[in-house]
Amino acid sequence: MIPFYAEELGNINVLRASISTEPSCNVSEVLSVSNNAIMLKDQLVADLNAVQVEITTDNLVVAQPPSIQQDKSGLFPWEIKLYLAKAPAPLRSQQAEVKEWWTSKLLLGGAATCKKEIHCQHCDASILDNSVEYKIKDLPSEHWYELVECWICHETKPEEHQARMRPILARPNLLLVGTSYFLIHPDNLSKDSVQVDKMVLDRTNWDRGTFTKWIAVNCSKCKNVIGEGQYCVEDDALKLLAVKIFKYCITIVPALPEHPEFTDYLVSDLINTAKIHATHRFLIQGRQSQNIYALIWLFNWDTNIIYNNGYTHGSSLKRERVMKVIYLDCTKENEQTTRSIGMWSNDKSTDHLIYPDNVCKELVTKLNKSTLILPPFMRTMDHPAMIFTRKFSIGFIHRSD
Repeated sequence: MIPFYAEELGNINVLRASISTEPSCNVSEVLSVSNNAIMLKDQLVADLNAVQVEITTDNLVVAQPPSIQQDKSGLFPWEIKLYLAKAPAPLRSQQAEVKEWWTSKLLLGGAATCKKEIHCQHCDASILDNSVEYKIKDLPSEHWYELVECWICHETKPEEHQARMRPILARPNLLLVGTSYFLIHPDNLSKDSVQVDKMVLDRTNWDRGTFTKWIAVNCSKCKNVIGEGQYCVEDDALKLLAVKIFKYCITIVPALPEHPEFTDYLVSDLINTAKIHATHRFLIQGRQSQNIYALIWLFNWDTNIIYNNGYTHGSSLKRERVMKVIYLDCTKENEQTTRSIGMWSNDKSTDHLIYPDNVCKELVTKLNKSTLILPPFMRTMDHPAMIFTRKFSIGFIHRSD
């Protein structure tokens, strides 16, 4: 199998591809396109009919990247530029649109109330009191408070503005649906189903900030993270006011037709935060450990890649919708990692996204795996002029929406 990777550049209607061959093969002389398939003499490289992509032979360009040596497997890379017969969907103007998973509409299915069971994803323990039929409503954007501040340019009656800016509270028998969580009143939790994370609680400073704190909560049965609880201290006792149950930590019974993974919610968080805060740089931090797991720079919110995994174990041709990112795996401790974390942390345009440690580790593993899709010469960025991305890797986050 000849290693093949390509990206659809919809804005210029180009398929930019890369293959690797033996040093003796002059690709510029033997490459051809026949019946929408890329060939090297009589050997098939990629049949693009299999992934519903049409190309033309107009202005075909084949060249070796400058100053590139053979890789560890002894192969030499070649770059190919082909024109697409039609522009890929979605359109560039639609790139910022992102799907919301497990909305109130999906949960209700047309009914006024809903009786759903919420179970821990790890041990299947019941989290929500099943004896209640719940009203279900969608919450506004996570950034609604900031958006209201932007909309209100002046205040003729400040007291009315303050009334509109009151926090949204959990209420009994009402399931409030956020982008990545369900907001639940503590009275509606199954008895002893969740417990506060002691590690996070012990380092909570009640003398600073607001009088209520959001603290990680775990499943009481298996001790895995299930969400976070809003706590306050009354008469020297900890009181639970509300719970956010993370959608990527639970299963719903009966099962819904959608089966999103953590990365689906991450895509929503990245795009929504980028739109509101006009940032493309993110620190991914673990809630329990407070460790920085990755630095992520959004490079392309929405693109399609085509590959055959020929640079690793090889497989059939695949086309995948992805978010292209530049990232640094911060689990590999070294001087460069420490310097980059410090630089990004001190930059006001960088946003923090905090998740349970187990899903942060899962994300880093997926990013590292996605880099292997690329030919070796395209996997890293190390230009001395780009100080924010020295020794960063190129990777992809799958988009299911």
